[in-house]
Amino acid sequence: MKISLVFMVFVQGLIISSCSSNPDKREYTESNEKRPVLADTINKATSIKDTLNTNAPLEKKLAKDSTDAEPTINDVILVDEDPKPLNLGEIYQAIGYPSKAKEAGIEGSVVVSVFVGENGEYLKHKIITHAHPLLSDPVDLEVKNLRFTPAMKAGQPVKVWINLPFKFKLVN
Repeated sequence: MKISLVFMVFVQGLIISSCSSNPDKREYTESNEKRPVLADTINKATSIKDTLNTNAPLEKKLAKDSTDAEPTINDVILVDEDPKPLNLGEIYQAIGYPSKAKEAGIEGSVVVSVFVGENGEYLKHKIITHAHPLLSDPVDLEVKNLRFTPAMKAGQPVKVWINLPFKFKLVN
């Protein structure tokens, strides 16, 4: 990772140098002054080591992103086996079709992102999209009762977020 960052700095320095104007009309050759580079103009770094040290927060972030860290709702976790809801039918029955939504003729979908633990237990959730609060409120109450098979990665159970749609469609 450090090599690619250093390479990026030098490439950007060359691009800036080749694209920038030379207002004092000085020529930079090996015989006179050293041509300024990006590191000299931005952070006054004097060596490659100093340039790399400015990336310490990035190194800490990368360490935080290890498999031990809890994934956020936006993280994409590649797994060998997705978690599967074990009692989704029971949850559908418990939610039913909310009577007020039915009377009002409200249809739509509610998509819930559920954080599933290493043992397949529900940990938390967030409603991603919803058509109407009359549809999303009962889903919000019942989704906490979901149970899952654990997600598996390299033979080990892992925590992961999954999206579950709940569709509400009135039938004549």
